[in-house]
Amino acid sequence: MFKDKFTRDVFKALVAISAILLACKFTAGGMAVVVALAGAYFALQRQSGYLAICYVLFPMFMSFNRVVVGLSPVFLMTARLGNLFMIAAMILTGAGMQGRAHERLPILWMFAYCLVACLSSIDGWMPLISYLKIAQFVLFLIGLLFVARIIQQSDQGLYQLRCAMMAIAVIFLFGSVLARFIPSIGYSMMISKIESWGYDITGAEVAAGEGMKMFNGMVCHSQMLAPVVAIMSTWVLCDMILIVKRFSWLHGVTLATTPALLYMSRSRGGLLDIVIVLVTVMFICVPRARLSQVVRSKLALMVIGGSAVLVVIAVIAQIRTQAISRWIRKVEDVHGDTRTLHEAFTDSRTAMIAYNLNDFRLNPLLGKGFQVVRGMDRAYRAKQLSLFSAPVEKGVTPYVILGETGLLGAGVFAIFLVAFYTTCLKRRYLALLTLFTCNLVTNLADSTLFSPGGLGGFLWIVSCVGGFGVDLISIRQAHGTWTGPGAMNLLANVGWGNRLEMG
Repeated sequence: MFKDKFTRDVFKALVAISAILLACKFTAGGMAVVVALAGAYFALQRQSGYLAICYVLFPMFMSFNRVVVGLSPVFLMTARLGNLFMIAAMILTGAGMQGRAHERLPILWMFAYCLVACLSSIDGWMPLISYLKIAQFVLFLIGLLFVARIIQQSDQGLYQLRCAMMAIAVIFLFGSVLARFIPSIGYSMMISKIESWGYDITGAEVAAGEGMKMFNGMVCHSQMLAPVVAIMSTWVLCDMILIVKRFSWLHGVTLATTPALLYMSRSRGGLLDIVIVLVTVMFICVPRARLSQVVRSKLALMVIGGSAVLVVIAVIAQIRTQAISRWIRKVEDVHGDTRTLHEAFTDSRTAMIAYNLNDFRLNPLLGKGFQVVRGMDRAYRAKQLSLFSAPVEKGVTPYVILGETGLLGAGVFAIFLVAFYTTCLKRRYLALLTLFTCNLVTNLADSTLFSPGGLGGFLWIVSCVGGFGVDLISIRQAHGTWTGPGAMNLLANVGWGNRLEMG
């Protein structure tokens, strides 16, 4: 059916992951428990590829459309705790401390930031919740380090991870396009919200309704759609540039869904994200990739050509329907919107920015505590939240850092960024650099960077497991040590040898 091995293996992974997702609903979450146990077993057996796939699936569970995977308490609890269970298995068995690991994930300075967060939380709004959230985040970072080390132990495991990541991208991107034509799935969040107000409504009625419609596609919330689309599209682009090193129909068709999905999400952050990613790819990724000059020129032409086509489409759409203005301003009546462009961009975040700045003013040096807000202590005493379920919306990440950890935390976080990007450039972790940049830009709309139990965990794992895996394969190809499936075909496809630039 498919000519090349990678496409065939992606199709197999697609079928397997889709079956797991559907089974989660029909087993009331029992399949999620099976995946967690399987992850622990693969940790014991040092089967790096399958372990990494199980590890990636759990943040996918948390982000996926609830109509598809179900809403059973067992599923939700397992989806939240599954990765912690696997991390415990890795720590107890020492699975992440054995075997070859010549490359390292440059996130150690984030532990220093967590130490500052501990200090800031002493006099924070709710210290106990802060410390539990810090412990969760630290365990999550340890899990990333372990998995990043484990996946280096097997070229076959890296290849399995790559196939699974491509399958996940297809599920989210193509699945979301298909969900546009199945309103009960594509608008499920909006349907649920309207039903919570006491009204009965069908998906078809929502899709046919007037005004701004909140499309959530294959994710569980409309605000998640743009970040998930952006990060998965960026992964596909990095895989094509750094590993395939030529145009691929599988990658190209998958990427073609991105503009439509970002427009349907109505997210300005998604628009900014894709622009920053393209700039990063053009001016950092492609120039520094180990590519022949011929391949580099072709890839640059491909990116420029694709960008030009998008610009033309955007101009035509703007002239005909003012689609871009409606996207940026998030209104249907553009002529009736008297706000400036700056006000249109910032209106929805102004209140949260002001709140974070107020926390900063209360304690400029250390802030008011990690991932908590004023009134959490009262809500806890009134039993409106528990220690283990205390969600918080924090706004824009730069202001969140100032409000939570003050100038000291902001300084340490700046050092983390410098160390991270310096190491990525030095070690040629170009996919990791590009994907983490995408992650950071999504945090300019909604702060998820320190929330590993939700969307933040998915963005971190796609960057630091999926992206790092792409870099590992790319580095081994360049050194001539890659022994995974299709190694010789890959070398032949890009014409490596005398034309390869190793600098």
